[in-house]
Amino acid sequence: MSTATSPRALSRSAAARSSALASGLAARGRDARDVGLKLVGPVRVRARRAPFVVVVLSILAAGLVGLILLSTAMQAQAFKIDDLQQRSTLLQAQREQLATEVDRMQSPSGLADRALSEGMVPNANPVFLRLADGKVIGEPVPAEPDTNVRRAG
Repeated sequence: MSTATSPRALSRSAAARSSALASGLAARGRDARDVGLKLVGPVRVRARRAPFVVVVLSILAAGLVGLILLSTAMQAQAFKIDDLQQRSTLLQAQREQLATEVDRMQSPSGLADRALSEGMVPNANPVFLRLADGKVIGEPVPAEPDTNVRRAG
C-alpha cells in the first residue's frame, strides 16, 4: 500500500488543508479588522411565530364559531319543521272531518233533513214535465204539512 493513498495520508492532507484554510481566513480577518470591518455569521431570515399563530388560531376560532352558529340555525329549523308537520297533520284531520260533513250534507237524506228543518214539505203526488214538448204530466196538488214524511230522530 502506498503512503499517498493510505487513510493516514488522506487525513494528514485534509488536516493540512484545513489549517491552511484557517490561517488564510485569519489573515483575511486581520486585513478586514484593519479596515474596520468585522466578520459576522450569515443572516437568517425567519418569520416571527406569533403572527402566524394568531392567524391560525383566529381562523380556527372563526371556523368553530361558524359551526356552532350553523348547528344552532339547523336545530331551530328542525324544531320549526316539526311544529309545521304537527300543524299539517291537524289541518289534514280537520280537512277530512269537513269533507265527511260536506258529503253527509250533500247526500239525499241530508238534503231531505235540511229541507224539513227549513219548513219545506215533500209532495206525495209529484208532477213531471216532459221537456220534448213542454207538456205537464200528472195533476198538481199542493203538499200539506205532516202528511207523508216524518223526521227521524
